[in-house]
Order: sequence, then structure tokens, then C-alpha cells
Amino acid sequence: MDRLPLPPIKANVLKIKDELSLARDGSGLLEQKKDILINNINLLAEKADQVRAEVDKMLADAYRKLSIALLEAGEASVEAAGLGVRAREQVVVKERSLMGVILPIVHVRIPKLRPEYSLAGSTETMDQVRKAVHAALELIAELAEVEIGVENLLRELKKTLKRVNALSHVYIPLYESTLKYMEETLEEREREALFQMKKVKAIKEAREKKGG
Repeated sequence: MDRLPLPPIKANVLKIKDELSLARDGSGLLEQKKDILINNINLLAEKADQVRAEVDKMLADAYRKLSIALLEAGEASVEAAGLGVRAREQVVVKERSLMGVILPIVHVRIPKLRPEYSLAGSTETMDQVRKAVHAALELIAELAEVEIGVENLLRELKKTLKRVNALSHVYIPLYESTLKYMEETLEEREREALFQMKKVKAIKEAREKKGG
């Protein structure tokens, strides 16, 4: 197994033990972060599905009313009415942080509806179209908020998984292999040193006996 190119000395053993402990702690924290990210992604994805379905429903209603307005007043009148409407909505975007991930908070300030085109040539259905689109704006803003949040969390999850895999499958095994090699080498050296000491002691005692 691969190991770090460090000499097997006690100082390096202590260093590797510290680094291995940090790597294991880091791996544990990243696993917790991964679980939190996955949980929040699932929650936001479920919410996105719900909001998207509601937006689709509201926009489908608006398009249906637009089709009726085109039949009632004609394309030219509807187009003229549309050109007379000024966009007064304001989109306000704030931010919040989750596990270091920036998530948007989107809000649309919608002014009170008021007539902005001539009543001549317009129909009640044209007013209904405008109201329907207006009503959908808040949900569209919420959908954007949720979908961007999911994208940001997924991006962070991908980075976190890479770090978890790197620690679990590369760095921690590398430190463990290096530590094992160093400890075994030092133990072998200690055994050899002890053997040499016993050998020298035995020779010394033998000489003393002969001399006596």
C-alpha cells in the first residue's frame, strides 16, 4: 500500500497520528454536512415540485383567458392593451446561509392593480388576464428562489462528496498505512536494539566469568 515518504522516527509518528486524527474528525464533519445538505435538497425539491405545479396551473389559466380575450377583442386590441401596461413590480433578492451555502430569498413587490389602458376596445377578459399573470408573479418568484437554492445545494453536495471520498479512500488510508509502517519499523528496531543489548551483556558476563 502507498505511504508518505517520511523516515520512520518518533517525531513523524506523532505528526502522522495528529494528521490522521484531524482527517478522521474532518471526515466525520463532512459526513454530517452531507446528510444535512441531502435533507435540505430533498425538502426544497419537494417544495419546488409543489410550487411549479401551482405556477403551471395559474399560467395555464392565464393563457386560457388570453385566448378568450383574443377571440373577443382581436389580436390588435390585446396587443395595444399590453403595450399600455407598465411594469411596476420590484424584485427584491436577499440571502441566507446554510452550511456555508448562499441561498436566495426572493420577494416581489406587487403594486395595486389600476387601469393603464383605454376601456374602449378592451374586455373584461383582458382584465382577468392581467390579474391572473399578476397573481402568478409571487409564486414564480418563490419557484425561482427554491430552484436556485436546490442548484446551489447540489453544487455544494458535489464538492462535499468529493472531499469525503478523498479523505475516506485516499488520505486516511495513506496516513494509516504510513503510521502502521512507521510503528512496525520502530518496533523492529527496538527488538533489534534489545537483542544487541542482551548479546553484548551475555558476552560481557562470559568474559567476567573467564576472568574470575
